Amino acid sequence: MSLREAARRAPCDSGYLSKVARGTRRPSGDLAGRLDEMLGAEGTLAALAATRRDVLKLGLAAPLTPEALRLVLAESAGDAMEFTADAAATAVGRGTFAQLDAVAAGLDRAYSAQPPGGLFPLTRHYRARVQRLASGPCTLAQKRELYVYAARLSEILAWLAHDLGDPLAAHAWAADCFEHADQAGHGELCGWAADAMASVALYAGRPRRVIEAALAGLARVPAGHVLAVRLQAQAARGHARLGERDAAAELITAAEGAAARLARRDDDRAPGDALLAAFAVTSYPASCYVWLGDFTAAAAYARRAVEVHESARGSSPSREAIARIDLAIALAGQGEPGEAAALGCQALSSPRVVDSVRARAGDLDAVLASRYPGQADAAAFRDQHAQMTAAHREITA
Repeated sequence: MSLREAARRAPCDSGYLSKVARGTRRPSGDLAGRLDEMLGAEGTLAALAATRRDVLKLGLAAPLTPEALRLVLAESAGDAMEFTADAAATAVGRGTFAQLDAVAAGLDRAYSAQPPGGLFPLTRHYRARVQRLASGPCTLAQKRELYVYAARLSEILAWLAHDLGDPLAAHAWAADCFEHADQAGHGELCGWAADAMASVALYAGRPRRVIEAALAGLARVPAGHVLAVRLQAQAARGHARLGERDAAAELITAAEGAAARLARRDDDRAPGDALLAAFAVTSYPASCYVWLGDFTAAAAYARRAVEVHESARGSSPSREAIARIDLAIALAGQGEPGEAAALGCQALSSPRVVDSVRARAGDLDAVLASRYPGQADAAAFRDQHAQMTAAHREITA
């Protein structure tokens, strides 16, 4: 009997019956009974269908006749082939990961050189594309790899949103980075997400959250990683904002020790690790001692921070601007308003003045205004800061 004739008698769709015959679709109990009667199978097909329902319902093997067991085994081979095909099914093209790697690397390079307002929508576009790929047909290994790229792009989005002055969006993208990195089992990316969360919380005025985020990141990264330096320095900033000098000083010392150990290592570390560590143990302590009111220590760290940035010219204009502002605040606290104002003007001339730079420039303006209200250099900085602030408000209005 042809499949077409069997489908006509059953009755059912001939394409569906063809899949049943090949073992790629399971018939209902009613169809199995009709096929059993039509084909003279003497109840075997109907019994098999009923047995399968019982096994699925009870979750354990029911006794089978030898003939029924033979049919179950034969059908199971079809199941296995279908499951194997599903496991290998993917819409991720062969060159997808190479393209995503190039995109992520390009965005990393562009981050410090291009305005965040232009990079944000582009990065968000690629992040949405990765999400679509991960939600579609792909292998388990590909899904994990896509989650890693999702985390990388979300980290960039977190920093861009932070630079654009939106702490809510910045925290949301950092949290997304942490979640996808955690799902992918990528501890290092969890650490980078925590680093972003700490900075976002710092400028949002949540010092306790800074410490919590830094500690969460430290729990995910190895002791010899550059993030161990950076996150300890981040936690120090949180304690300094709370006025907790001893805790901040202890963490600064720990970060410096970790940086020294990192510098002694002779392996295949990323080229930027030494620079990131140097930033963390100069710029962050400078900010800490500014907030703690120790202007002598702040000035010493800030001068070293400016030197580090100048030796790596162009690596991070916004970080360099903040280092100059820290030094300016320290000098203002030491009675040198002219040099402080000059450093502040240099910082505002940075090619990448982002929200964190504007916020710290506001701190310097407040110090100069309170300590040197009639000083000419301080007034010149105040005018430049006011013009920059007005121009930014006009752009974002």
